[in-house]
Amino acid sequence: KDAELVQKDAELVQKDAELARKSRRILELERMVFGRRSEKRLPESPDGWVGTLFDEQWAKEGSLLHAETLPVIDEIKQQAKRRREASRTNRPARKGRPYASYVPDDIEREVVVIYPEGYDAERMVVIGHDRTEHLCLRPPCFYVKVEDRVVCRQKEARPTDAKVGILEAPLQRQAVDCFADASLLAEIVTGKFAYHLPEYRQSARWKEHGINIPTSTINRWVHGAADALHPLYKLQVGLILQSPYLQVDETSVQVADRKGKTRKGYLWGVRDALHSRGVFFHWKEGSRSGAVPDELFKGYHGAIQSDGYEAYGRFENVQGIELLGCMAHVRRKFDHLAADDKNAAHIVDTIAALYELEENLRHGNAGPEQVLAERKSKAYPILKSLEAYFKEVHKQYLPNEAMEKALRYAFSVWIRISRYVQDGRFNIDNNLMEQAIRPITLGRKNYLFCGNNEEAEN
Repeated sequence: KDAELVQKDAELVQKDAELARKSRRILELERMVFGRRSEKRLPESPDGWVGTLFDEQWAKEGSLLHAETLPVIDEIKQQAKRRREASRTNRPARKGRPYASYVPDDIEREVVVIYPEGYDAERMVVIGHDRTEHLCLRPPCFYVKVEDRVVCRQKEARPTDAKVGILEAPLQRQAVDCFADASLLAEIVTGKFAYHLPEYRQSARWKEHGINIPTSTINRWVHGAADALHPLYKLQVGLILQSPYLQVDETSVQVADRKGKTRKGYLWGVRDALHSRGVFFHWKEGSRSGAVPDELFKGYHGAIQSDGYEAYGRFENVQGIELLGCMAHVRRKFDHLAADDKNAAHIVDTIAALYELEENLRHGNAGPEQVLAERKSKAYPILKSLEAYFKEVHKQYLPNEAMEKALRYAFSVWIRISRYVQDGRFNIDNNLMEQAIRPITLGRKNYLFCGNNEEAEN
């Protein structure tokens, strides 16, 4: 028994040592994430960023602010309440709403005059009209365009004379050399990539009109259209990369370039957040490595807004690039925890106030300078208080609990997220880029996978 007690004591000592080692490691990790290093903290004032967004020195330690006590929260909520009340007052009643508001003023109108039974133009005079309108749709109509190129010569010339000049109208070149006209190619490409209709579904619809074209043929047409449009794509890429403010995100597609198997590849979406130049998608053999954005944004100067994916983190130290974060990603981390955790609920409610401020500014048609001033005076104190709140409540949770991981993520990207207050043109989140990716998300549910790298790039 004495030997057993000695063995158990030794095991307890060993376990205590292991627990102590793990505790020290936890404290070390906490210091790394929640420590007092200057680069991990917001400056006391938003003006502390003046000159460079990477100058994040503290003047002194700030006192812990609870967001619910900030007067600015109440001010934002009251303004939002007035905005919603005004919107309800000015909104036209749904009942009896004229359908004309749903169609453009210059829409084609086909007037069909209907006379009552027994009408006699010689004995009767029209005293008025009672009109009813219906919105109509003409089904798609297929037709074959025949180009009849005329060949001619001088009347007095002999057909056998080698010097006779023969005139023939030139062949009208098409962007894609195939049976399909540009109008049909545009319909196919738009249907597939904008409205998520795979080629086999489009082919099935055409059969209802007596048009029987194999899916493989349609697929070749799509490849030809992609090749023809590629110079325009390169031009758009160049224009978008000239913007001083970009939003980026990536999304996956399945690629069946291995026999009997598919693999996950990634498209990188880049959106011009300042001008109406649209979005382009970059495919680098499906890679999601950090080398892809490195190559894509080589030499770029401006602001890049993204989620917290680590591949973008390297731009923190690239001169000339301001890295912005996405508040929506942080909010989602706490959203599903808010029902059971009061701290998560508090964080979600406080972030909601930041979004209310943005909506108030949009509703008031505020310009960039006014937006900047409002964010500095109202949004920045809330961001500062949330940063302190993350630190305060983090100690309540065990490592790798869902709430602990959410807090750790939020704190690690908080500097990046808070930079939107430094420019009235910046967005609080990356949602507009995510919306631009949605057609791809919907499309891959329909066409399931790409046959190879070339199809994925198309």
